[in-house]
Amino acid sequence: MAILLGLATVSLIAQSPYDPKFAPEAEKIQEQVQLFSDRNLYAVNEDIHFVAEHRVEGVVQSSFWSSVLYLELVAPTGNPVAQGKYLLFGGRAQGTLQIPASALTGDYYLKCYSRLMRNRGPASFSYLPVKIINPFRSEVAAHAGEDNSSGMLPRVPYREGGMECSTGSEVYNPGEEVNVLLTGTLPAYLEQLRCCLTVVPEGAIDLSGGQYIVPVGKVDEEAYQVSFLPDLGSGVSVSGTVVDAEQKPAIYATLHFSLLGESPDYFATISDENGRFIFTTPSGKGQQELFVTPPRVDGTTLEVRIDQEYDSRPLSLPWEKFQLSESEKELARRTSLNMQLSKAFISGIPLQESATPEPAAREPSKGTNIPFYGTRVKRLLIDDYVRLPNLEEVFINLVPDVQFYKKKGENKIRILSDNASISIYDPLIMVDHISVFDHEAVLGLLPEKIERIDLINEIYLKGNVAFGGILAIYSKKGDMAGIDLPDGSYFFDYQSFTPQSEVAEEFVRDMDEQTSGRVPDTRNTIYWRGDLQLKKGNSLEIPFRAPETPGEYVILVRGVDPMGEVLSATARFRVE
Repeated sequence: MAILLGLATVSLIAQSPYDPKFAPEAEKIQEQVQLFSDRNLYAVNEDIHFVAEHRVEGVVQSSFWSSVLYLELVAPTGNPVAQGKYLLFGGRAQGTLQIPASALTGDYYLKCYSRLMRNRGPASFSYLPVKIINPFRSEVAAHAGEDNSSGMLPRVPYREGGMECSTGSEVYNPGEEVNVLLTGTLPAYLEQLRCCLTVVPEGAIDLSGGQYIVPVGKVDEEAYQVSFLPDLGSGVSVSGTVVDAEQKPAIYATLHFSLLGESPDYFATISDENGRFIFTTPSGKGQQELFVTPPRVDGTTLEVRIDQEYDSRPLSLPWEKFQLSESEKELARRTSLNMQLSKAFISGIPLQESATPEPAAREPSKGTNIPFYGTRVKRLLIDDYVRLPNLEEVFINLVPDVQFYKKKGENKIRILSDNASISIYDPLIMVDHISVFDHEAVLGLLPEKIERIDLINEIYLKGNVAFGGILAIYSKKGDMAGIDLPDGSYFFDYQSFTPQSEVAEEFVRDMDEQTSGRVPDTRNTIYWRGDLQLKKGNSLEIPFRAPETPGEYVILVRGVDPMGEVLSATARFRVE
């Protein structure tokens, strides 16, 4: 049985999608992203509202491939100032990305892509130009290189048609209700169209076009190879390479990853014949902490290299000296003032960049939720019994299913079971949710430092790895009871899905409460909807409150047809 299972495992791993022989087939799968934002001009501390339409060619028409969208706000130098990950569901993603207070005034790009698109290089990504104003600093963001405005790229055009947009009046009083009527006049090949709608001051958004069209000549000339697999499912992928002491790929190495924090989890994966590995974390929000434990081979600890979460390769995009027209300067002043007022009256967020506190020293976390292996375990609470001098005595007297034996002069631990096959596999031994391979050190732990011991004495499958049971030890202080961390192991952070600003969403959608009392109307985006479904021949009526500030305002509706063409409609009104 052991031989058969081992051959089956190797056979599965040998079919690794990283294998170069699969590159020609993988290259046929092409993903494209069309990105829309609520504006093109922002102030620091604001949220960028966006919708991304994802298209894939080369697979079954009804299938959506990647499940995670990567979005970055990129400075003129190419360095990211904000990054986020968003769930792609049904071929689209929407959300917000906050502009940090540290961003300087200047021209920026919203850069978005999927993991699979990284195989084609940064020229295949989407780039949407935006302007950012920082009223607290006088510097302007510098560019990397000389002015290359002569090579300005074309932008995806917005084609008027497929829908009609109108309001009941051309002039409104401050705070008066505005009703937008959106009617579907879709072409014959379309029955419905997903749309986004934005209402902003005149000049805050470009009505003629969106993201840049990167010419074929800028695409990487290197041969296509699969370095990144797509995110699949509801979580975010973590990938990398494991190498040996000679920096050669370590094949079929079992790697252990512990997700720490309030909802702990554990992942085991095996590297392929190229030393590559990948696993998917559960759906979560914000920054997460992982701990990786590499195995030892022939007395040497392997090195695990984690791939960068975001693509950092540069792409030379056109730029020119930052400047604002007189109308843009007035709009920038108004945008900056509204931003400051909104933070002061509504969110209470500090306006200027503050000093970043020194990070606290990392310590293994003890999760308070249900562990990844569930609750159907044999559990021993140490303090319920007479104190014993060491864990050897604890196992002998209280946990007889855990046995230790000598191998090459060292103590080893195994788990006994009615299933004789359990002895084929090594047990998974964890202390405070971290894998430990030094059985001598485990047996040397002091019982007075331990809170409980969980035991599963059955074969346990995690990912594509089988274990001969699980022995999980939890310390009272969450400090691994003083045991040293395994050689070659380390903590690293990764970002799960980006949390969305509920305050920002309510602020854009609903003015009733926020204009009451002494709270001023500080909306820079008067209204935003990214989830409209427009059907042929049908109409949607969309109400919102007119802004308190007199001026000219524009309504822009956009949607992408199956061929990737952007259909749009506009309307205007004035507040007096």
